Amino acid sequence: MDIKKVERISFRRGGAGPKFDKMSDFNATRYNPLLMHNYGRNIYEKGEKIGYCVDVRIPGYRGLPINQIQQLAFTVDGQWIPDDCMYIWYDGKDFPLSEVGTGRFDNEWMWKYQDYLRVFFKIPGGIAQGEHEVEYGIALRDHYSTTAYCKKTVTIV
Repeated sequence: MDIKKVERISFRRGGAGPKFDKMSDFNATRYNPLLMHNYGRNIYEKGEKIGYCVDVRIPGYRGLPINQIQQLAFTVDGQWIPDDCMYIWYDGKDFPLSEVGTGRFDNEWMWKYQDYLRVFFKIPGGIAQGEHEVEYGIALRDHYSTTAYCKKTVTIV
């Protein structure tokens, strides 16, 4: 009997797929305008703006463990938001995006379908109140809807 070895090719492991380090890596994927709430807000600490946040949803029709996030990407008014500025809010605390999928974060937390995930950008001074063009890309591990993209005007209050 001949046994054929099947090798799983995954863009997450450096295959031929994108690196997800620029928004154009997401633009060709499935577009969904419902993936981002149409407003966000500045975050204050001791009376000073320390950043701002937006709320995003997961693509698809079911939830998944938070550790399945491979990459979140944002541009605001054409400016790329660096990964080291991105945090997610969970259980009243903020966690660096880099900790998602590691032992330092509760990987059993489920991001449920239609629940918004608050993404916090720690950028001193926050952002001016008003309308801003925001692009959001998401890449997921082992999910039928691997990548998705959203672009919309978001009002920051």
